[in-house]
Order: sequence, then structure tokens, then C-alpha cells
Amino acid sequence: MKYLLADVLVYNDEDGSFSLIGAPEEEPQMLTGTANAIMKLLVAHHGNVIEREGFLRDVWDERGLQGSNNSLNQYISILRKMLASLVPDTGFIVTVPKMGFMLSADIPVTPLRSAETQSLPVKKPRRWRYELLFCSALTLCVLALCIWSFVIKQNQDHAKMHLLTHIGECPVYTFSPLADVFHSKAITLAQKIQHDGNLPCLKNSIFYLHIQNTLFYGHEGRLVLSQCFLTQGKASACRTLYTYEW
Repeated sequence: MKYLLADVLVYNDEDGSFSLIGAPEEEPQMLTGTANAIMKLLVAHHGNVIEREGFLRDVWDERGLQGSNNSLNQYISILRKMLASLVPDTGFIVTVPKMGFMLSADIPVTPLRSAETQSLPVKKPRRWRYELLFCSALTLCVLALCIWSFVIKQNQDHAKMHLLTHIGECPVYTFSPLADVFHSKAITLAQKIQHDGNLPCLKNSIFYLHIQNTLFYGHEGRLVLSQCFLTQGKASACRTLYTYEW
């Protein structure tokens, strides 16, 4: 079975090959049998965490081989390096501390049939990176507009927000609840962007925080912090900061 990853990379789980769209002159990158078994498992469970025990069982035990956490880490490193060489600046594999690994939910994965493979549009890797940057910038702009329209609604009900912490006397809200285990990391990131962006707590102001889940796992992701001023209990003006953590 072939899959289109991140709209630019074709992965064949039968022979363990990777090939870039629009680069027929380049030889496909080939995975070893073990590396391909790991990648196949990641694709099959796209967006879901696979525990270490699951890798050891399905990749090694069922093939009559002996595996270990150290072996798994080495093969994950090999996969990351190969993917980075083909599609730079894109984090495919996410490490979930004390659990296992997952193929990032932010990466589009599309199963392909033979006919679809032949009709794929030609894309150059360099151009794709520019498209990615443009899409990221567009996403941030849309997000900022959503935050703006959200906070200036005349009947905004702060009870629907989720209080994360305070910066000085100013409350910091998130738009969705965070698991308790992520609170400390979210607070640290909020304080960092607030400090670096010189957004002091001012009278009658509040903060809104949007944080991408990948940041909680030590990977790149977007972070948005808006400081809004209240007039008669309603948000009337906001200043927004963006950052992309690596």
C-alpha cells in the first residue's frame, strides 16, 4: 500500500521506500525491514500513540527477533534523519514521554491507489517549503482573527473560558481545558512569550493563550498570546504575539 505523507512524500509500506513527488530522477530512499515495520505501524496508527511495548511486540517479537528500548530508540532516530533529509523542517514522529511514539496528527496521511500515484501533481521540495511557510503564516492570521472576533463579542461569557494562571494580577485563559500534567509547561511558555514580547500586566487587561499540543512533547509548534483590555467588562482592544518553538 502506498501513502502520501505531508502532501509531498510517497511511502510504500510493501518495500519500505520513500520518494518525493516530482523527483523521478532521484532514487527512492529505502528502509531496512525493521525500520519499515516501525514506519508501517506508525502510519497505521496515525495520530495515535503507540506504546513501546506495542513496538517491541509487533516489530520484533512477532518476527521472531529480540528487541529492546535501546534498539527502538535507534531505529526511531534513523527514521527521523531520513524523513528530515527528504522533507526538512517537518516533524513527522512525535515522542510521548513515558509512553511511546506517534506519527504527528498534523501531518496529512492519504492512502493511494496505483492510478492516483500516476496522477499526482508535480511538486518540487523547495517550492513545497515556501508553500508550507505561507500556509503557516495564513493559519496564524486566521487564528488571530478568530481570537479577535471571539474576545470582542458583546456578550462574551468568561465562565466559558478556562483559567490557567495569573501574570501579576492579570488572568490567563485558554480556549479549551488542558490536562493537569500540561499545566506547568503551558504556564512556563506563557510567561516566556509574555516576558520576551514585553507584555506587562496592565490595569483592566487579561490574557488569552493558544498553545499547540506538540509543544507539550518537546517538539515544534505554534504559540499565540493575546493581551486584551476590558472596557465595561468587555474586551475592546488586543495585542497579539506569535512564536514558533523549535
